[in-house]
Formats: sequence, C-alpha cells, structure tokens
Amino acid sequence: MSKPRILFIDDEEIVLRSCQRIFASSDYEIDTASSGEEGLSKAINQDFDIVVTDLKMPGVGGMEVLSRLRKVRPDTTVIIFTGYASVDTAREALKNGAFDYIPKPFTPDEMREVIKNALEARAGQQRNMLDLMAIVSHELKSPLSSLHTTASTLYKGYFGKLSPDQMKILESIIRNCEYLEDIIRNYLDLSKMELEQLGAFMEEIDFIKDVVEEILNLPEVADSGKKIKIALDDKTEVKIKGDPRLLKILVRNLINNAIKYGYEGTEIKLCLEKKDREMIFSVYNEGVGIKPEDGQRLFRKFERLKQPGTEGVKGSGLGLYICKKIVESHKGRIWFESEPGKWVTFYVALPVAN
Repeated sequence: MSKPRILFIDDEEIVLRSCQRIFASSDYEIDTASSGEEGLSKAINQDFDIVVTDLKMPGVGGMEVLSRLRKVRPDTTVIIFTGYASVDTAREALKNGAFDYIPKPFTPDEMREVIKNALEARAGQQRNMLDLMAIVSHELKSPLSSLHTTASTLYKGYFGKLSPDQMKILESIIRNCEYLEDIIRNYLDLSKMELEQLGAFMEEIDFIKDVVEEILNLPEVADSGKKIKIALDDKTEVKIKGDPRLLKILVRNLINNAIKYGYEGTEIKLCLEKKDREMIFSVYNEGVGIKPEDGQRLFRKFERLKQPGTEGVKGSGLGLYICKKIVESHKGRIWFESEPGKWVTFYVALPVAN
C-alpha cells in the first residue's frame, strides 16, 4: 500500500517547517512549496492525494491553485489554510471545491484532524465509486459482448456480401464496441483491485507459462483485426513471486495498448530476460510512439495523450495507471523508451523469486 502524499504550499517558511514537524513521524510522504507557482507546478505534474495551500500569497494565490486543480487534477483533495479566515473566505473556498479550511495559527492536533478526515473521506469516495463502477460495468458487459460478436459476424460476411457503406457502418460499430469493452474491462479491474488497499497475493509462478501465454491465447489478443503479429522473442523460464491475476491484467493492458497504437501489419515483440535479481519484461511495437516530455503524464489516472496518429483512437485513460499500481504492489518498476512516430517499448522490472 502506497503512502498518502501531501503537498503544503505557503510563502511563509515557518509554516512549512511546522507542517513538516507535525507529520515527521507519520506514515505520510510530505512535500512543500514556497510559492503558489511552485506548488501548482508540483501538484499538476506529480500525484498528490492532498494539497494544503495558503489562501493569500504573492502571485498565484490559494483560490487559483484550487481552481486549476479542480480542472486538471479533480481527484486531488484541496484544503485551504489562511491567516485571513472569515466566514466569507471559508464559504467561498468550500463552494469552489475545497474539502475544508484551517485558520492560522493552527495547533498540531487541528492539522492532524483535518488531514485524517480528508484521507478518510477519500477512502470512502473511492470505495463508493469502485462499487458503482463494478455494478454498472458488470451489467453492460454481456449485452455489449453480444453486440460486438453480432457486428463482427456480419462484417466477416457470414450472412451475405455487404456494400461498402454497410461495411463502413459496421467498422464504426465494432470500433465503438472495442472502446466500451476497454472501459468496462478497466473499471472492473479497478473495482477488483481496490487500488488504495492494493496488496498483491504472492505465490511462486512461471511468468511466461502462467501469465504471458495465457494472455496470448485471449481472442481479443489472438485476433485483433489489425493483422499484427505477436512474437515472443525468448521463452526464458523466470520464476517470480506475484499475484497471477494482477500480472495478467498488467500484461493484457500492455499488449492491448501495443495493438491499439501499433501500425497495421507490423509486429509486436515480447521479450523476457533476467538481470541480477530482476526479471525484465518488455513489449515493443511499431506505431505512433510517445514523446519524452509526456512521460510524467502517461501513468496518471484518466490521462490520455493527444498526438499525431492517435486521432480516432479511444480509450479509458486507466490502462497504464492500473499497470503502474500493479507493478508498485509487486515492488517493481515500469518505464518506456520511444522514438515518436516510429516505435515504443514498455519495460517492467520485477524481483525474481529467491
């Protein structure tokens, strides 16, 4: 389970030092920023559970931080603290989406209580959201699958030859079915994993036999419709301790992304090697690739990159976020290398079994 990450933004150094002392022995990861500009940059480009920001600062103030985060980081909980506390400022902050506010000066107990309440509220919202997503996704899964199968059967000509216009309509239906199935699959994965409480069930497994080969046999992977070949370069036997259910989600998401963003008729290369006390699994595809500057955003929840070659490609924005959480639960690393417009390789490093 990852530590809650909290960012404190204030132009008074004494306030920042005080917050660090209050949570010095806590199980939280604390960061600080001495201006609204610095704090907003950190809050946008990094993952924080809670941002506590001063209301009155030179330049970018707390209300602007709150407003920007509501738009670009809606999952982040924002708390306001200020020496200019009044009913009006508190009401305005709460109306604009702040979770709570703390008047200055504050006691350590007051600060701890507000943070504790905010984290409990986040956990409750996450559980409720996941429960709702699981119910809705489960109800949609069967009828959507039936629609996709029927459209694919018609498209392949089993019930007679179709006109070009009819083929175009069916292609659109099939693409939208695949998009909705991607969303449902990822939402169900989220609900099963309960990401905030994620702890992998560890057993010794053969990564190729127990994980990769099972994913390669899935219909969505074996017959993607894009004439993409998947090649497993090396069947090195590597034993790791992990949760096979979660690792299958990881591999399936990486391969599905390679298919989705790969050029038709190309080859996806899977490779597994052992280096020191780690196994490194890689997924290479020729396709639109990823710009290096987009690396920070890539693994965020609901984040989708817009770049040449991805027009018309739909997705949930959850696949790589889920991958990152699964890898972290196994005490591993995930990263990518790419040449935009040509290729991308995703790497996953996990500890091998003793």
